[in-house]
Amino acid sequence: MKTPGWLRLRGSLNFKLILSVLIMTGPLLGMLLYNNFYAIDVVREQVADSYKNMLTLYMNQIDSGLNDVDVYLNSMLSGIDLVSLDQAETDADYYSSKVFLFNKLSKDVPLYDSLSSFFVYADKRQELMDVNKTQNLTIEEKELIQHYISDLIRSGGLTGNTPQGWQYARIGNIDYLFDIVRSGNVYLGGWVRTDQLMAPIQSLQIGEGGSVLLANDRGEPITDTELVDENGIQLHQSEGDYYLTGSERKYLIVDSPSAKGNFKLVAVIPDHHILDRLPYLQSIIWLISATSLFFIPIGLYFIRQAILVPLYRVLISMKKVRSGDWSVRVDMHKGGSEEFKILGESFNSMMSEIETLRVNVYEEQINKQKEELQRLQLQVNPHFFLNSLNIVYNLAKVKNYELTMKLTRSLVHYFRYMFRSNTTFVPLKDELEHTRNYLGIQALRFPEKLKWSIEAPDYLTDTPIPPLAIQSFVENSIKHAVTMDRLVHISVRIDFLEEDSGTWVKISIKDTGSGFGDEVLRELQSGRSVENERGEHTGIWNVQRRLNLLYGDSVTIRFANDSESGGASVFYVIPINPLMEVKQ
Repeated sequence: MKTPGWLRLRGSLNFKLILSVLIMTGPLLGMLLYNNFYAIDVVREQVADSYKNMLTLYMNQIDSGLNDVDVYLNSMLSGIDLVSLDQAETDADYYSSKVFLFNKLSKDVPLYDSLSSFFVYADKRQELMDVNKTQNLTIEEKELIQHYISDLIRSGGLTGNTPQGWQYARIGNIDYLFDIVRSGNVYLGGWVRTDQLMAPIQSLQIGEGGSVLLANDRGEPITDTELVDENGIQLHQSEGDYYLTGSERKYLIVDSPSAKGNFKLVAVIPDHHILDRLPYLQSIIWLISATSLFFIPIGLYFIRQAILVPLYRVLISMKKVRSGDWSVRVDMHKGGSEEFKILGESFNSMMSEIETLRVNVYEEQINKQKEELQRLQLQVNPHFFLNSLNIVYNLAKVKNYELTMKLTRSLVHYFRYMFRSNTTFVPLKDELEHTRNYLGIQALRFPEKLKWSIEAPDYLTDTPIPPLAIQSFVENSIKHAVTMDRLVHISVRIDFLEEDSGTWVKISIKDTGSGFGDEVLRELQSGRSVENERGEHTGIWNVQRRLNLLYGDSVTIRFANDSESGGASVFYVIPINPLMEVKQ
């Protein structure tokens, strides 16, 4: 029966995903949009306006106090006191004018709450007199201020009689504002500590982590520099009434510039402090949280049933396949989506076909390898066979019956070993015995021209190795190294190796002949087969092929010419316990 279209739509993955996302995020999205894009912006603007008005009020008070000092300083320019001090000819006149001016300033300085001290500098006598309102100044601070003002005037930093307004300076570790006017060669001014100006503002409730500070017209903090530096706050000039800044935590910045100097008041308000003071916004946040606790589990349940559970079944099946279990099948008919049902059916069908194909290919490879191994093992060197028969004939002709019987017995053992076509592995002692038998036959063929030795520890004699794995390399040495011109020595050595990857047997075959040719050696070292002039593969290729079929990448074969004798050297390393079963 064909499933109706609306039922297939309800069972599809797209429908369930969309439904799950809408159930989980729909209410949250609406409330967050309202909360983030409307309420917070409105509240920030209201808070910024409130602080802007407050900063403007305080800045007007500061400017008013500084303006009173400016008016007083300018009024002194037209008075007789500074003129008398400047035009004094004798020391008596100078000190008399100085005392009179000191008394006048001492009497007037308490009238100005914003001011910390008056000072007078006589350029002709290079002398500075200050009149402090408070006696709490340390000698060190007093000397630093005097040196700074004296150096500033002497360096020509002040020119003309026009007031330059209140300027900011850092003297030692303390920030100051100072103003200087000039009458002839006499300079009159006043200075105030910035912390004294900021004292009335410290009562403002900015919130934990916030502050009201002074900054110059370049956006550099004058007070509370640690707060600005640690939080990455930028005190740039904003085109609007407020802006947000900060590296990790965000701060609302509101400022009010001074009309009397190159500084401004800046309120640094933590953004979270604004939200803490908004009960309506807090109610919305709590409502969002409570709503999320209700809707999120429902959405997660739909996602789990529609996506996670079917995917988990597929993942488990794929892990079993990766571990070698090709018979695994996945069941997608228990509440899954239509897409996952199709995926499960396709996966199961593919696994069935792969399993069948894998079995067929595996069996075919096994049969092919067995046939190739048998064919390689049955290959007999025809020259060796004919030469052996010729030796038997010559021995019989001279009636040397003892050597004839010995050679005949060796040939019988030799060919019986050669025709063990159903044997994949043999004990090492059988292969060594066969190699000794073969070398004995060749010693009769090359009398006085061939010597040989075989060294093997007794505890390795039962190690399984492929048949003819040693004799074939020995045969290659006799074929290419032994001549009637000189004596050749062939040595076979068996060693045991123990490494982190397992235990191994190292088999070395060396001769004292002329060694491999350069071209042949390059071909062998690169892993390519070598053919003779008739296009036939050499015996070395025969052994290489069989070792690769039996051991795969576990076997290591090396070819070289011995550095001392110049003869050919072959060694290979095979596992001491191969995975195949040894057949006796």
